[in-house]
Amino acid sequence: MPTITLDAQRWQTFSQLLTTTAYQEPRDLLNAFLMHLIEFWPAQSGALLYIDPFSNKITLEHGALSPDAAEMIEQARSVFERSVDIEQDLGVYGIDDDLALVELTLRSGESEVGLLHLVVAAEHVASEAEGELALLLVGVAGGEADRVTLLNSTRRELDEMNLLHQVSQAISSDIDLRSLLRTIIERVTAMLGTDGASLLLVDEARRELYFEMPSSSHSQELKAYRMPIDQGFAGWVVKHGESLIVENPQDDPRFYRQVDSDIDFETHNIMTVPVRTRDRMIGVIQVVNKKSGAFTERDLRMLTTVAGQAAISLENANLYGKLKEERDRLIRKEEEVRHQINRDLHDGPTQSVAAISMNIEFIKKLLHAMPERVDDELNVLSALVKRTYQDLRTLLFELRPLGLETQGLVATLHEYASKFRDPAGMQVRFSSGNFIGRLAPQAAAATFMIVQEAVNNARKHAKAAMVWIELFQDNEHNMLTAMVRDSGVGFDLGQVRSSYEDRGSFGLLNMGERASLIGGSCEIRSAAGQGTQVIIRVPLELEEVEVFEEE
Repeated sequence: MPTITLDAQRWQTFSQLLTTTAYQEPRDLLNAFLMHLIEFWPAQSGALLYIDPFSNKITLEHGALSPDAAEMIEQARSVFERSVDIEQDLGVYGIDDDLALVELTLRSGESEVGLLHLVVAAEHVASEAEGELALLLVGVAGGEADRVTLLNSTRRELDEMNLLHQVSQAISSDIDLRSLLRTIIERVTAMLGTDGASLLLVDEARRELYFEMPSSSHSQELKAYRMPIDQGFAGWVVKHGESLIVENPQDDPRFYRQVDSDIDFETHNIMTVPVRTRDRMIGVIQVVNKKSGAFTERDLRMLTTVAGQAAISLENANLYGKLKEERDRLIRKEEEVRHQINRDLHDGPTQSVAAISMNIEFIKKLLHAMPERVDDELNVLSALVKRTYQDLRTLLFELRPLGLETQGLVATLHEYASKFRDPAGMQVRFSSGNFIGRLAPQAAAATFMIVQEAVNNARKHAKAAMVWIELFQDNEHNMLTAMVRDSGVGFDLGQVRSSYEDRGSFGLLNMGERASLIGGSCEIRSAAGQGTQVIIRVPLELEEVEVFEEE
């Protein structure tokens, strides 16, 4: 083997080539290697192609490549594939009379993993010994690039597992939704190495997407930002339910440029995945501007998994919120019932009992002073006791009509209408129509309570002289329709619904919720001056035939 003569500067460069193992990213390592090899050779310029074990490509160029050299390099790259080959190759190709293109295969063990090209002056074409040294260096660089890639892959897998574990732990222990979402988005940003990440949620009522949890230098601006639900990559993902990676968003017609323009930002690449439960689309997670290059399928898989965890956390928080609302609603309802019972007792039985007590004392005095009047006063007292007894029975009936379990809905509604008393004189009429069946107990109880709620609303607000309760059996759709209608003043339905929280009353919501619990529906029709109709539709599951003759 011929002796190689290297000056001190080339030895220093050679030493630098062998210390490229300090780099933690294969691109940085190969970039430094190419620059040092160009100096070591020496070469005018160079180019490198590396295909990692996961088929990701790294391409590098240093120095000016002539058109002929660039074309030759591109042709070689276009047919190259990572493969096993025990032969080490060094090729020299003439570019012109003064320049040559040196081609070396980048190797890792027995695999060809890339190509390295150097444009050199004709007099600097390597000798046999220098060629063998170059092949050795290229082998070291290729193997080191694979080692760094696999090490980073392992580290990435551990980081991903740690991220998913942390998110899972947060989901199981943290019911503060905003804190949980912030944890997810911040860790995704760090994990993928991006300029920012955002959770955008769907606002169905306004048909918009809004930034629920952005993580970037523009977070404050984005929090107040909304965009149409059918615009941008986020809108496309919401509509199609598919993930999306776009490396040149500025050239894509789906790109919503308004966001970049408004916050003075430039999007270079973007990845968006859907956040959804089994039955609905909640929103998307979007990451922008990956610092280390293009988004990969591996990035997509990881973000999709995190999006699934985010969907679970959102759904859990939503369920927790609904349970809390239901608890608060039940507390309010219990308080309303307490006040109602208090009013009913105070306005009826309590005053009657007080009157009975006073009459008894009065009769005691008459017994000594005017005994001839005692019989008449006892008759008055007896009538008062009977009326009080009837009032108590009516109150108990309204609280829990036991007849539902023994006699069914029709008989119970008939009894309710016949016993109904209103100080203002409102009357209730009941008609069972063509319904002769008997609902399941749960459906019958819910239907009765909705009817009772509708009648009470009419008594409080309608100023009506008459309320009609009517039943209809729809055999075609196997449904029971119960209608409560009045001839009162009516109301603006939209205005009432929009002011629930301010008014502190949820009567209309309660009726709808009760109907939905038994698979039914509750429709309310009203307008100012035109009375009100409450229409309850319940699936008709008959227990047994019940025949009731109306009086």
